[in-house]
Amino acid sequence: MAKNNVTQIKKDDQAKCFTYEVTMFVHIIADDEETAKAQLDEKGGIMTKRNVVLVNAINLYGEKESK
Repeated sequence: MAKNNVTQIKKDDQAKCFTYEVTMFVHIIADDEETAKAQLDEKGGIMTKRNVVLVNAINLYGEKESK
């Protein structure tokens, strides 16, 4: 089939999945470790440092044909 007879039914938009590795330092003010862990799980804490590294990016759909 010739390409000029094809009707486009979907946009050429691309969607990608980005994977990041995130390392954070979080401070919790509490009386003991058990209380600190519970507070971290429920409310979070004070983030003082965050390192972000892009691990991978993958096309999910909409990748253009390579010639």
